[in-house]
Amino acid sequence: MLKQLIGITDEDLDRLPPGIRKLLSAAPQLAAYRIIAEVTDAKYCTASCKPGDKLVFGPGPTLNVQESTCPPCIGALGPMMERVHMMWDRIAEGADPNELWTRGMQCFDPGIDHGGLGTVHFKVYAEKPG
Repeated sequence: MLKQLIGITDEDLDRLPPGIRKLLSAAPQLAAYRIIAEVTDAKYCTASCKPGDKLVFGPGPTLNVQESTCPPCIGALGPMMERVHMMWDRIAEGADPNELWTRGMQCFDPGIDHGGLGTVHFKVYAEKPG
């Protein structure tokens, strides 16, 4: 499947690290989830994110722009990917992705009180559509 999807060679397929192999073997389980980052608070956000807005990832490894209501700000997407990958790893292990020790995160901008301008906080959770 991966050879068809991205054109990877047999040689490079054999070189994949164990963690990537684990995620690939769990593709059906990963595809059963969407990961949602919901804005809990926002102050002076230049991308216009506001509480209640959502970034929706998946099913699969992409940002679902049709279901997202929050602008896809690069300052939020960068730190978001760490949390999304942690949740994918939990799913691949057969664990509940919503039982992470922390599911909150914020965008790169630390806010006016800490040398930035605005900041947005998110709660991140997984759900099965349908």
